[in-house]
Formats: sequence, structure tokens, C-alpha cells
Amino acid sequence: MAGTRCRYNPRVVPGSKPLGWSPSARVEGVLRPPASKSIAQRALLCATIADPSAGPSTFLGLDSGADLRAALAFARALATDVTVDDDAGSASVLGTGPRSLRPAGPLSAQESGTLARFASALLALHGRAPARVEASGSLRARRSEPLVRALRSAGAGMDPDGGEHAGTWPLAIRPVPVAPDSIELVDPVSSQEVSALWLAAAGLPQETTVRVRGAIPSAPYLELTRRELLRFGARLEGDAHELRIRGPLRPAGVALEADASGAAVALAAACLSGGALRVEGIPADSAQGDVRIVEHLRAFGCEARRAGELLVAGGRPTRAADLDLTGEPDLAPVLAAVAAGAAASSGATSTLRGLGTLRGKESDRLAVLGAGLARAGFAVETGDAFLRVGPGHGRSATGPVLLLDPRGDHRMAFAFALLGLVRAAILVERPDCVQKSWPSFWTDLERLGAATSPPSPPSPPSPRGTQGAT
Repeated sequence: MAGTRCRYNPRVVPGSKPLGWSPSARVEGVLRPPASKSIAQRALLCATIADPSAGPSTFLGLDSGADLRAALAFARALATDVTVDDDAGSASVLGTGPRSLRPAGPLSAQESGTLARFASALLALHGRAPARVEASGSLRARRSEPLVRALRSAGAGMDPDGGEHAGTWPLAIRPVPVAPDSIELVDPVSSQEVSALWLAAAGLPQETTVRVRGAIPSAPYLELTRRELLRFGARLEGDAHELRIRGPLRPAGVALEADASGAAVALAAACLSGGALRVEGIPADSAQGDVRIVEHLRAFGCEARRAGELLVAGGRPTRAADLDLTGEPDLAPVLAAVAAGAAASSGATSTLRGLGTLRGKESDRLAVLGAGLARAGFAVETGDAFLRVGPGHGRSATGPVLLLDPRGDHRMAFAFALLGLVRAAILVERPDCVQKSWPSFWTDLERLGAATSPPSPPSPPSPRGTQGAT
């Protein structure tokens, strides 16, 4: 395969000047994306409460995304000893053992909902002193009431103090006086709530049963948690709705695999640009649900497959697709751009379903996606859990630049960048929000051929930026 070999460069961070790609680009070569933050966050928190008598846990393949920096800062604040080599992407974490967390001050989850949920459960079940989990940006408006209720029922004090109309964080936590032998979670709003209770229960020395009543959104992510718990020595019996868990956790060595969510963006860029890409670093037995990107790309007529530890894709989307993304809703922004590419080439309309969790993410992703697609000239329909994308009226290739606002959401920035490979003169405002998961996204893809869109006068924004979709 022709093209550049590109490995993620953790030291490159974009500025705030609008960026975008041109439809004349051709993305091709070989890429290793940054580490899976989903796996890294789970492993770092396991290491934080692991038994210190057997030595530290070790990590290889860490990167500098904002969510991982926040998780490392959490470990530094609570674990017995943490050393990090930024140049090597490695770290060593000596844990505290069960029920030994003594925060010296407030802990910040920054904008990471995953870290906020996991940290809140760990501090509630393993804390030896009151704690406070701070939040910034959009996380201050996000809610996790089922998790708070479950931990309160287990004996913890959980006091959100952001005001009546704010979210769950900032959150003041008073640890349980006695570790519970069972915890019940009712109607979770995210699989992260289940994972948070599993992680916290796994650090306890006695058996703890975590029961879940109601459907579990994005349930495939639980397999990531299960595998990390097993890696750190937890004993597990049962299923997702009733899991018996026994600790304590032991230190482990963790070589992080590449992020399948990031791989999905790059593979879609290759397809939309008529290129071809191989993505390295994702094992054949990976539990990351987003490896299904290859199946979904095939549904649009692209050539995509798994080949051992490679994900491979190329060939433009040529037909519409009707996809259920209940298990991997984070792929919706990427596949919405692919659906736009299919609409532009074939005139057909695609539907993405199972998107009920997208409104409670870093942005209201259904609304922001729909509005951006509509401004780019596509026919868009959104509902509580679906997005439909058709050909619409198109845009002139010689028209002014269209600025799309990702609302500070890294996945919206990825989606709008991909739209620039479909329609001319689309730029992403505030592109540095990609720091959350992939700081060098723009430069990495540029090295693979994602040519920058030429500047021209911007078109006036619609009211409230990218609003206006139905």
C-alpha cells in the first residue's frame, strides 16, 4: 500500500485557528492511533487500589490526551507512588490496597465522564476521608443519578453541589463506613455506571455482588471492564445483571492497544477520500466495540476488513446503509460523515439507529451532528435515538467557507473534519478540542494526505452556530 507510515505523536497540539480538509485529499498509508483511553482509564484506576505488597503496576503506550492526563493526575493524588516517563509513554503506579484512599484535596475529572464516574465509586467504597470530585466544561452539566443513588444506598454520602439545574459534578463524597456485600444499580444511564461499581467492588477483599435492574446502555463496553479486572486478578462470577466480584486487586503489566475509536476516524477518512489505510496496534481479540467500524464501512460499499492486528479500509461509500449502533454509539459521528459521502455519491438516504445516549455526551451530539450536516447541505432528520442523512440541496464548490462549531466536543470535530472530504470549503471551529483524545489528530492525518482546505471568506453562521437541523 502506498503512502506514509504515521505513528501518533503525543507532543503535537493544534491551535485554535479553524482547520479543515479538502475533497481533493487522498488519505493513505499506515497509522497507529493513540492508546485506547477506555482501556487506559480502567487499568489506571485498578492500579490505584491494587495491593502494594507485590510492587507497582506498569504501563506502556500511554499518551497525552486530556482524559488520560486527568486519570494519571487522579492516580498521582491517591496512589502510594506514581512515576511517568512522558517521552517513553510509560508509567509505574504503586497502589494503596483496599479502602485506603486519602485525598489531600479536591480531585478533578476535567471533562471526562468516564473518570468522574469511576473516581466517584472508588472514593465512596475505598475512601478513608471525605473527598470531592471536581469537573470542568460540559461535565458540569452531565448527570449520573442512578450511580449516586446506588452508592447512597450502599452507605456513602453523595452530595452534588452544582445547583438544582446542574449535573452530578462537582460531587462531595463521604465514604461508606462499612464495605457493602451487595450494591444495586437501577436503570443506569450509561454502562460506565456499571463499570464504576465493578471496579470499586473488585478492589474489596470480600465478595461483593453488583446487581443491575433495567437495560444497560452501550453494554459491549462492559467487556473492556471485565478484561481489565481479570488482568488485575479479580475473581468474577455471573453476568452483567448480577456479577459476584472478589478482590483484592494485584498489580499488573499493561501494554495498551491502539484506540479503535480513533482508528474509525482515520479509516473513514481513507474511504471518503478514495484512499486506503492500514491501522496497526489493535489485537485480533480486542474487546473494543468500535472495531465494528469495518463491518459498518462495508455496509456503505467500502472495502474494509480485519487482518490479524490490522484494520484495513479503502474504497468510497457507494450505497446507503441502515445501521444499529446501540453497542457502539461513539461511531455515530464518524458514520454520519460516511452517510453524507454515500448520499453525495449515490443520492440515497442512510439511517443510524440506537443513538439514545448521544444527547448526554460532551455535547448534545444528535443535535450538533444534525445541525452541522444540515448547514453542509444535506437532508437531515433526527429523533430521540436516530439520525437520517440524505442528499439534500448540495453546496457550491466555489462558495464561501462554512464554519462548523463542534461545541468543544472532540468527536464532533472529527465528524466535521470528515465532512470536509465530502463537501468543499468546510472548516472546523476551535479544532483544539481534539486534545481530549488525540492531540496530534490534525498533523497525523495531514501526514497521511488529508490536505488542508484552501481559505476563502466564511459564510455567516446560522443562529446559535450550527443549529437548524430538524
